[in-house]
Amino acid sequence: MKIYSLIFVVLIVLSGCASKSYVKVVDSSVSRYIDIDDVKERLREDGLKELQVSGENETDEYILLRYRVTWKDEDGFEIPSISSNWTDLPVHKNANFSINIIAPNTKAHDYQLFINKQGD
Repeated sequence: MKIYSLIFVVLIVLSGCASKSYVKVVDSSVSRYIDIDDVKERLREDGLKELQVSGENETDEYILLRYRVTWKDEDGFEIPSISSNWTDLPVHKNANFSINIIAPNTKAHDYQLFINKQGD
């Protein structure tokens, strides 16, 4: 019985160390109009993490979105980066869009990508 308890505790501890990376649509009204189809990440040859987010504007209207990324090291500390500033993302009607971002340095472990409607 003790072995099962030990395994359970180890699993709980390991799940707490899981990656904290995510994509969040900040404005809930925007999530009705766009759909995030895919989030890919890879480690480039130079050791930098690369992120690619693909989505689609499902409306018949042009939308001006904005996004920003915060990068964190393996200890959870934020790494200052130009990508932490909001960047405009024009999304045409009934069109696919893509956001491509490269980590500021090789210490970037996790990311948080925020998407919002311009002006909110």
